[in-house]
Amino acid sequence: MSKFCEKCGAEMDDNQTVCPNCSKNDETKSESTNTTVTETVTEETTTQTTNNSKLNFNLGDPKKIAIIAGAIAVIVILIGIISSIFGSGWKKPIANYFKGQQKANSKTYLSAFPEFYADNIEKYYEDDDMEEMLDKLKDEYGNNVKISYKIKDKEKIKKDDLQKIQKYIKEANDEEVKVSKGYKVKIEETIKGKEDKDTDTITMYVYKINGKWGIIPGLSPSEAKSYLKNHDSDD
Repeated sequence: MSKFCEKCGAEMDDNQTVCPNCSKNDETKSESTNTTVTETVTEETTTQTTNNSKLNFNLGDPKKIAIIAGAIAVIVILIGIISSIFGSGWKKPIANYFKGQQKANSKTYLSAFPEFYADNIEKYYEDDDMEEMLDKLKDEYGNNVKISYKIKDKEKIKKDDLQKIQKYIKEANDEEVKVSKGYKVKIEETIKGKEDKDTDTITMYVYKINGKWGIIPGLSPSEAKSYLKNHDSDD
């Protein structure tokens, strides 16, 4: 059965979609095709919108954000506790001691000592004094002097001995302090210049005084005990 073009009325074969006379498309085929395309696009758009909604929900869910924030806070607290228990704060004053000498920086050098001790010696360790000390090392070892160190060993100071240190500080420096921890530290110190090099083993005593670590040169428990004995103080 033949069909006719809706525009010009020319006869068309059943399988023809374009009129051979005026080139008009078959409206029925065209509408069917357009409808199919429209439905496909609509379905794809709906699927994409749904997926985006799920993504936005996952990223912006207040409950999930709160859980993640809480987990991060717990981790930070745990890190702080572990650092406090196993930390090496006692090493910092030792590092500042050698760094202050190397840089001829009095502020860094004095930060290696407890505040009351630094106050007593700061007039002898201004930047000019530190520069003079470094110049003397250059005279002995040559230019480009490098001061380095290695911690070889440490020994924990007993509680009874810490009490002696605390009493010594009170008697000798008129300072009421709390000495809570202490270490006897063996250090290998190396001074090297262009002309010479020396390596020696030295001993430092590092104490945690009023919650802050600091070096008190030469103040061993035995020295504190001897001082207290000679000054008629109780052990």
